[in-house]
Amino acid sequence: MIEVLNAGLQTTIQAGVRAGHRHFGVPGSGPADPLSMSLANRLVGADATQPAFELTLTGASFRFHSAVMVSVTGAEAGVSLNGAGVPMHATVPVTAGDELDVAPARHGCRSYLAVSGRLNVSEFLGSRSTYLPGGFGGHEGRALRAGDRIEVSDVRSVAEVETPRELRPLFNDNVLLQACPSSEFEFLNEDAQTILFDEGLKATQRSSRMGVELSGDRAVGCNAPEKQSSPVFPGSVQCPPEGKPFILLADAQTTGGYPHVLQVISNDRFQLGQIKPGARVRFIQRTPDEAADRLRARWEAYSDWLSSPVI
Repeated sequence: MIEVLNAGLQTTIQAGVRAGHRHFGVPGSGPADPLSMSLANRLVGADATQPAFELTLTGASFRFHSAVMVSVTGAEAGVSLNGAGVPMHATVPVTAGDELDVAPARHGCRSYLAVSGRLNVSEFLGSRSTYLPGGFGGHEGRALRAGDRIEVSDVRSVAEVETPRELRPLFNDNVLLQACPSSEFEFLNEDAQTILFDEGLKATQRSSRMGVELSGDRAVGCNAPEKQSSPVFPGSVQCPPEGKPFILLADAQTTGGYPHVLQVISNDRFQLGQIKPGARVRFIQRTPDEAADRLRARWEAYSDWLSSPVI
C-alpha cells in the first residue's frame, strides 16, 4: 500500500490512453508527458502504460507500507528517501515505512512516480487514467489528497537500472515545438506568423491538463471565417478571437470551433505536459513528411530501451 502524505498542487494516476471513444466526446486522457511515464515504468520493469503517479509543479510525498521498487522521471526535481537524496531516472528500492518526497519542479512541470507493482485503481472505458472533468478513472476519478491510500498488487522483483543518459529528455523554460500548418493556418496574418515562429509567446497561468494558453505583447491575429466545431486533438493549436493561442493537452475536448492554426507533431507531444506557466514557447514549421521522419527517428532511438514506447 502507498499512502499519500502531501498531494501537492495536483497529483493524479495516469495510465494508457482511453482509445476509441473520441466520437462519443470522451478524450483519451493518459499522461501529459507520455515519454517520461514510459521511462519511469521501464525502470520498474513495467509496460509503458502501467498506472503511475503524475505530479504537477509542486511535487508530492508518499509513505510506503510494503517493499517495492520505485522510479521518478520527468520534470527536474529533487527526490529524497527518508530525507536522503536519491537520483531520478534510476530504480530505487524502498521498504515498509519509508517516505519518498519529490520536491517542486525546477525545470519542466510534471514528474512521474512508477512502482514495481500494479496500482489498484478503477478502470473506465478500457483505461485506468484519471479524467478530472468527467470524474472517472484513477482513484475515484479525482486528484489525490493527503491521506489517500492506494493498494499495490502483483509486486515483482526487478534489477536496479538507470535510464541511459542519451535517452533522458531535458526540460527548460524555453520550449521549441515543431508543428505542421493546420486547417486555418492560411488565415494567420504575417505578424501572427512572426510572433509564433520568431518572437514566441509565454505560457500563462491558464494552464491545466486540458491545455496551455499562450500570450505575448501582441495578439495573434487570425481572420478565419466562423465555422462549425470540428475535431481537435492533443497538440492542436487554436486561436481564439482575443489572439491568445491555446495548445490542447491530453484532457482537452474532442471538438472545437476556434480556428485550428497548427498541429504540434507527434514527436514533440511529450513536451506539452512540461510547459509551466511563464515558460516561453516558440514554434518551428514542419511538413507532414518531416513530422513522420522525426517520429520514426525517435522510435528508433528508444526501441532498444523501451519495448513499447508511448510517445
